[in-house]
Amino acid sequence: MIFRAPLSFAFDWCTDYTPDDAKYAGEDKSIHLRRRIISKSRRLVIFENLYEERDGWGWERHRVNLFPPDRWHCEGRGNYHESVLDYRLIPLSRNRTRLEMRWKSRPAELATGPRPSRQAVERAVANLWKRRARALERDFRKISRTN
Repeated sequence: MIFRAPLSFAFDWCTDYTPDDAKYAGEDKSIHLRRRIISKSRRLVIFENLYEERDGWGWERHRVNLFPPDRWHCEGRGNYHESVLDYRLIPLSRNRTRLEMRWKSRPAELATGPRPSRQAVERAVANLWKRRARALERDFRKISRTN
């Protein structure tokens, strides 16, 4: 994933973590996501997501360790899955930054019923980050015009 924004802007944008984050990529409408920030400091963010499922609600808690200026690590646990995600930003030029993401997940102990395939989850995550990239770039353009 390539962002048309400098590394410092991309890092700050990606690791800002607010209750309104879902609005940027349309997640609030597509899965009715609600985010609650439990705690937030310069190096650690803990948040919870609650989202609508076909037959109920999904819940997850994430613990994110921040490693400025270019990395963050997230461990998430929910009623359907557990995941570990590592993000790294690589500057390509003054206003272009690549996001590399490594992740793995597995069903949680409480998970029941059919779950999406790994390919379906990977497609959904890729589409989510495409929408987030557009939002990030839109915000960068706004800031650039005012400076």
